[in-house]
Amino acid sequence: MAKKPVNEAGDGRTRLISTALRLFAEKGFDGVTVRDIATASDVSVGLINHHFGSKEGLRTAVDDQFIRQFEEALFWEPKKQEPGRATTEDFAATVDEWISRHQDTWPDTANYFRRALLEESDWGFAIFARFYAIVQKSVTKMDADGVLGAQVDRLWLPFLMMYLELGTLLLDPYIKRTIGKSGFETDLWRRRHRAYTDLIRRGVVKRAVEPKA
Repeated sequence: MAKKPVNEAGDGRTRLISTALRLFAEKGFDGVTVRDIATASDVSVGLINHHFGSKEGLRTAVDDQFIRQFEEALFWEPKKQEPGRATTEDFAATVDEWISRHQDTWPDTANYFRRALLEESDWGFAIFARFYAIVQKSVTKMDADGVLGAQVDRLWLPFLMMYLELGTLLLDPYIKRTIGKSGFETDLWRRRHRAYTDLIRRGVVKRAVEPKA
């Protein structure tokens, strides 16, 4: 079958990253060849070498895209409904917008991360370390902004935040069998993140001092 022309280099590059993410998620990194990715993307093998240099280079690009989604979620400033410090509802509304942008591609993204972690390979460790780094960065920012309570364990908070995300990701097949729906269906996803946001902000953030009567 003849290859479809790629009008812009960016189009082919984006398609390769999306296809590689899906195939790596389904078969693992070692179970996929460069030709598999090129065929599924409807481009030439040469385009992979042109953009990424190798299959390893392509996986790095996939990892970069994966991490950017979490950076966007963790460092996206909430839209405040009223002046002053952002409320739990402001953060929840911000996450709702993020979910709306990523829900169509999230199944592949979730499967990719699940595969990387369960393989317990250098690949899985590397992406876990990068995920940890951005969560730690967000906790450091919260601390610098003075919003964390004195009682919060700064060592374990990043891991606890990761557990909330990774628990659903890793256990989603069991969640689906238990409640009949994936935890990443839009209504449950939003509900879950609102519960997470409420738990984190009410459990670790300083509470405003109530005015004296």
